Amino acid sequence: MMSWLRTRSETVPAPRPRLGLEALDARDVPAALGSGALAHPGGTAAAVVYTETNNPQDGQNAVLAFARDARTGALTQIGTFATGGTGQLNVPKIVGPDDGDQQVQATADGRFLFAVNQGSDSVTAFRVLGNGGLHRIGTFASGGDQPDSIGIAGNTLYVANRGDAGQGHPGTTAPRVVAFNIGRDGALVAIPNSTVTFPVGTFVTQALVSPDGRFLFVEAATLAGTPGGNTVNTFRIGADGRLTAAPGGPASAGANAPVLLGAAAHPTRNIVYTGFASSGQVGVFTYDETGRTNFVGPAADSGAAPCWCTISADGRVLYVANTATDSVSVFSLADPLRPVQIQELPLGGPRGATAAGRPVTNAFEIALDPTGRFLYAVTQSTDPAFPQGNQLHTLRVARDGTLSEPLAPVIFEQKDVPANAHPQGVEVVQLRGGRSNERDHRVYVGSEPFDGDGLGHFEDALKRFRGRFGR
Repeated sequence: MMSWLRTRSETVPAPRPRLGLEALDARDVPAALGSGALAHPGGTAAAVVYTETNNPQDGQNAVLAFARDARTGALTQIGTFATGGTGQLNVPKIVGPDDGDQQVQATADGRFLFAVNQGSDSVTAFRVLGNGGLHRIGTFASGGDQPDSIGIAGNTLYVANRGDAGQGHPGTTAPRVVAFNIGRDGALVAIPNSTVTFPVGTFVTQALVSPDGRFLFVEAATLAGTPGGNTVNTFRIGADGRLTAAPGGPASAGANAPVLLGAAAHPTRNIVYTGFASSGQVGVFTYDETGRTNFVGPAADSGAAPCWCTISADGRVLYVANTATDSVSVFSLADPLRPVQIQELPLGGPRGATAAGRPVTNAFEIALDPTGRFLYAVTQSTDPAFPQGNQLHTLRVARDGTLSEPLAPVIFEQKDVPANAHPQGVEVVQLRGGRSNERDHRVYVGSEPFDGDGLGHFEDALKRFRGRFGR
């Protein structure tokens, strides 16, 4: 019998139409984001860290936004933004349901942010406002069961729907990846005949786009030895967004491959690093110009259950979150095919402990700040009696890539993250306009975005706009 439950929202409320007026100086070309985009060292570019509450109460999932201090990396919560969907209930906590990555992702230009609603099979689209707040565009069916990862290539969004396999439950629904076009307004439209399906009994945990946008790497894990599981599945991305399997088929680490969770692509070389959660190692895979992917070898990790990965923009350092030991490992990539561990940093803050001495606070997703000076990590409590284990950590990155944690973590308030919720995903977005004192020039009627539907309302809003800016 399954030891975890999932709630489902049967209806998704339609977004109300919105009229937005912007001053011309709010339409600057957005700063590029992602692992390859760096702000000036020590600069004051404004950035916001987003994470997801994963609240399993019906319709109560939300994205939390935190302003980042450019000097210290410290976080200050600036808002809670409802997705209109439902998170994943995983109590008692077992392996599988929470084991995704990239649950919250932004477009490269920073205009739109997307978040999964694993408990209601949907994805929510937000517009990122100039002050870091979010305006909900709409909530869209994910095209499968339990979406847990988002990958974005240009104007195409890929959703990995994990299926329902998990610890003690072999699975009854097939995982699938579905492609969507991102409209100019941020709305999602499913691309016909774009679905790729994986074997029942596996669960897909990540949809990772290569740095050049040509390939999509999909991790398929299994806890029960299901054929096709614990593999990296590489697809070529077509001009229409549809996926074509790369030559050679899925790549694995052998007949008894360890459980694969979490992956990161090298920014300049055709290399993908993965967490080997069940063997305490990091896997190294290469791919050629056709997408053919091969396993190179493992690298030892002193932490337990290495899963979630990210790489510095210059490709010199690999960071891996060790879930079971609540720590982050640092690997030198001086030889990119042979990572060498140079540090394991236990995360601070309240941890709790099991009878065996293991922490009940576990490290999950991680993300680097666009400046490369800070790394952010989400932790989850495995015990509802210890909700203070749900945290967001700020780690400082030294010149050699090693980490320290000079600040106490943010402990999520239970009004945002209930005791039975497991926060997930972390995304750092550099705000358009580039400076922390940027004003949001969007016009609101009263305290809400304008919802008028007639010319008279438009003219009234235009008068208020001109009055505000003296035009």
